[in-house]
Amino acid sequence: MHLGLEELRPDDSHTDLDQPEDHHYVEDGPRTMRTTGSQALLEVLRGEGVEYVFGIPGATEIRFMDALERASDIHYVLGLHEVVCAGMAEGYARATGRPGFLNLHTASGVAAATPMLYNAFLGGVPLVVTCGQNDTRLLQHDPHLSGDIVAIAKPHTKWATEITHAQDIPLVLQRAFKMALQPPTGPVLVSIPQNVLAQELDFDYKRNTQVFARIRPDRAALDRAVEILEGANNPLIMVESGVSRADALTEVIAFAEIIGARVFQSWMADVNFPVTHPQYLGDLDPTGPRAVQMFADTDVLVGIGCSMFAEGFLIPEASVPQDVKIIHIDDNPWELGKNLPTDCAMQGDIRVTLKELNAALAADLPTEARERASERARRIAEEKSASDAEFYARLEAGQLGLPIRIPRLMTEIDKCVGPGTVVVDECWSASAVLRRTLRLTKPRSFFRSRKGGSIGWGLPGALGVKLGMPDKDVLAIVGDGGAGWSMQSLWTAARYEIPVTYVITNNATYGQVKLVRAAVLGPYPLSEKHVGMELDYPVIDFTMLAQAMGVVAQKVAHPDEFGDALQDAIASGEPRLVEVLVEQPG
Repeated sequence: MHLGLEELRPDDSHTDLDQPEDHHYVEDGPRTMRTTGSQALLEVLRGEGVEYVFGIPGATEIRFMDALERASDIHYVLGLHEVVCAGMAEGYARATGRPGFLNLHTASGVAAATPMLYNAFLGGVPLVVTCGQNDTRLLQHDPHLSGDIVAIAKPHTKWATEITHAQDIPLVLQRAFKMALQPPTGPVLVSIPQNVLAQELDFDYKRNTQVFARIRPDRAALDRAVEILEGANNPLIMVESGVSRADALTEVIAFAEIIGARVFQSWMADVNFPVTHPQYLGDLDPTGPRAVQMFADTDVLVGIGCSMFAEGFLIPEASVPQDVKIIHIDDNPWELGKNLPTDCAMQGDIRVTLKELNAALAADLPTEARERASERARRIAEEKSASDAEFYARLEAGQLGLPIRIPRLMTEIDKCVGPGTVVVDECWSASAVLRRTLRLTKPRSFFRSRKGGSIGWGLPGALGVKLGMPDKDVLAIVGDGGAGWSMQSLWTAARYEIPVTYVITNNATYGQVKLVRAAVLGPYPLSEKHVGMELDYPVIDFTMLAQAMGVVAQKVAHPDEFGDALQDAIASGEPRLVEVLVEQPG
């Protein structure tokens, strides 16, 4: 595998410290130097361990780009649209657990990136975003591309600020990295005017503050949770991406097994519970009729790292009965008790909280309660087995037909996914079948857009995931609607030789929108054409688009051809695309 990220540099035989025009040491200490704002920014990035800068430069970034050209240890990854750049940064951050670094150009660049910043903010993805601002001496003249960058960014970031003095660059940038990683994690933006990058300062690098953020839960909360769970007869657990963010998969499995609970998630964006576990029963829309039935039979509802609840549609009556006791575990205090009165709201690091709660249950749970939990787990396993048998029967029945049927497509993908393959999912209307077909059990083996849900993340997100996990095969399955948002990602894949394999499912329609229409207006033949939902004239030829951007691509219309085409693409060690003509959602 080769990542072609070595850009031509003016002189790769010198490091930045060999450039006398940028800075020189002064007498007040060995690490103190007289330098420019742009070079100070670069040194902070080095200190924070930044490998990649994702971005699109413009006039306001020229000085930073000039400094970056002489930095052989930090790679600039160019995208052709801000959605692509921000999507790559988010994918990298989720794959590594470290902040992705994103560099945008003026107010228009921040505005263009907001769909992905929105996703990152709601999904708790740590990003550090810098944006080039016009010279402060021009701002009152309304210069081209100027604007209130901080105001544009504020709704989609934990913190946004603008620097006015070069000496503040180390303080503010290090604070940004600290805040991005400090729970609740998320994106942070710093606007940097051109003249600030040109100013000189005495720069003295000091290691950034390490925040030990794994906060323990309150002892009273643990006691209250144990008390509630001791009397539980039919507990239900809802998990979401907080489990993945806290690296708490092992702990949440142990917790579910101790209390003998059904496990669901309302939005699967990561592996927050093994799909194959006998107590995992899949997706559960908290506003749907199935959820109403499930909650009616539940006496204790436990939310772990999730919103309770972020409904997509207004429902006249609450889906959770008032007599259901609620335990909610999260590191974000905003989520606790936000929408539902909660009997035990446990603020703390999710992994630490579950470890301590599991220990308390192991010590204090009466024998009779353990026996009830064991019997529940046995019944849930039977329920799971019956549900799986029904699903696989439908999967088998859906193998034949043209255009290629989704069950056949996902069966072939499953055959090609090795134990070390990482899957990126943005095939919206086919995603449920994909997630159930693949045996997803390991952390960071599956990535899907989190709570924000703005489309266009799959193509660039996969590139960021691959850069963050270079030793893994990365396979992205993306619908034609999402691909249309960020097709420029393929140019970046070709330019830097990033070996991601893409499968684009082309059914010439916004299938997910039709599924939502059916949920709102009632069932109807999904093959019907409706205003704003069709991509059928002209039908997009993604194979031609990929080839025009330098990516080898193949179009598949027959199911017997797909498996070989996908295996060849994965084995090539280069960016490849397989376009598949598939059925419309049914």
